Amino acid sequence: MTAGEIILIAIAASLGALIVFMILRTIFTKPSKTAFSNQGFEPIAVDQDRVAKHLSEAVKIPTLTVLNEGMSYQPFLDFHNYLEKAYPLFHKAAKKTIINNYSLIYKIEGSDKDLLPGCFLAHQDVVPAPPQGWEVEPFSGAIKDGFVYGRGSQDMKGQMIALLEALEIMLENGFKPRRTIYCCFGHDEEFTGKEGAKNIAAYLEKKGIRMEFVLDEGGTVLDGSIIGVNGMMALIGTCEKGYLDLELKAKKPGGHSSSPLKRNAVDLVAEAVYDVAMTPMKCKWNLPVKQLFKALAPHMKPLYKFIFVNRDILSPLLKLALRVAHPVTASLIRTTFAATQMKGSDAPNVLPPEATATINCRININESIADVVKHVKNVVGKNIEVTVLPGEAEPTPVSDIDTPAYKILTHTINEVFENFLPAPYPFIAATDAKYYYRICNNVYRFTPFTVSEDDRNRIHALNERLEIKALVKATQFFARFIENSCG
Repeated sequence: MTAGEIILIAIAASLGALIVFMILRTIFTKPSKTAFSNQGFEPIAVDQDRVAKHLSEAVKIPTLTVLNEGMSYQPFLDFHNYLEKAYPLFHKAAKKTIINNYSLIYKIEGSDKDLLPGCFLAHQDVVPAPPQGWEVEPFSGAIKDGFVYGRGSQDMKGQMIALLEALEIMLENGFKPRRTIYCCFGHDEEFTGKEGAKNIAAYLEKKGIRMEFVLDEGGTVLDGSIIGVNGMMALIGTCEKGYLDLELKAKKPGGHSSSPLKRNAVDLVAEAVYDVAMTPMKCKWNLPVKQLFKALAPHMKPLYKFIFVNRDILSPLLKLALRVAHPVTASLIRTTFAATQMKGSDAPNVLPPEATATINCRININESIADVVKHVKNVVGKNIEVTVLPGEAEPTPVSDIDTPAYKILTHTINEVFENFLPAPYPFIAATDAKYYYRICNNVYRFTPFTVSEDDRNRIHALNERLEIKALVKATQFFARFIENSCG
């Protein structure tokens, strides 16, 4: 036998042993006994008509994020007054503190002072909603066909109303918490949260208050069949990607469009935008994605299970699959770039002396603002000015999933929602929660609404709506989670 034959046999034996190892690894990866089980849980009774009416009335108050001097803060004051009327027992039980004129802190004192408080977040503000294309007026709060329609019905007055409705019902039933409860409602989450949530967290830090957990919007419920899971995935955000807006600017002599330069400012910026889109940063695994796959893999169909259990061995292939499968799966493992604004001349027959474009960047957990800026500057070259615009935020720390708070959260999801599989993941957008790491290590994001893909796509878009049945279920979720964590 030649040396070459011996080498080939050794390679074949090693490959065979690796395949056997991967198969055995897959076989011995077993699902949790408690997954998809509600364990005989009986939910709290919720008046469907009342909670729907409360959300409808909340949506009618146009608490648009104030972005300039021409906009009014009066809707926020009207909203505060409405909450007091809608939830009298809650306001009687809670001490209210107003932060920066329009953000709210509510505190319900617990009986056990040795327990760190629990904290629930929501934001009052909503994005604009021009009426063109809506089936109903966007601030009508119309109730029809089993839905509450209007801007903010999902993002995120629905979650705030579900939380407050749960507390009001529990107080009606004589509930007295052991753990102190904070409810913190910022007023500018849709524009960085630097006036609202940032100041709330700073106030609490100054008071020396630390939280056992913080729960905000952000996690989502998805059909598990997209990656071979039978049932719904209840994804819990344990962190969030960083946020960065970059302005690309090109300068060239202007003039009349009848005698154009070979490459004017608009050409240069357009080329830069294209180059950024075609030169992405590398896909990289991060801790919450690894934890996500570890939680889901035992519940996948055999082929999917084999691939995800052996992620470390099949890493290049899996990265490729995630990158091409769907924009959401791609965004889990890489920094994303989206061109959102461009500006050149104010007239169609004038060459502009400068042109600009805005690139919105969502930064992967293992990367930084400096990494992204360096990458973009290298891609666009010296003829393009790259400027960081206000509102940037680094990726947040990753909250631990081996904590009592996280375990109570997943246990509550299993109790309230049938056929749901909780799993951690990196939230790909931005929330107020990013400011609360200064007062809490256990910051989680979960939106307890079961909505269709069509309804999910209505957030920040036309005909935003929330199904009343989903609102009732979310109310029952908050009641049970409060009972489990603070009762």
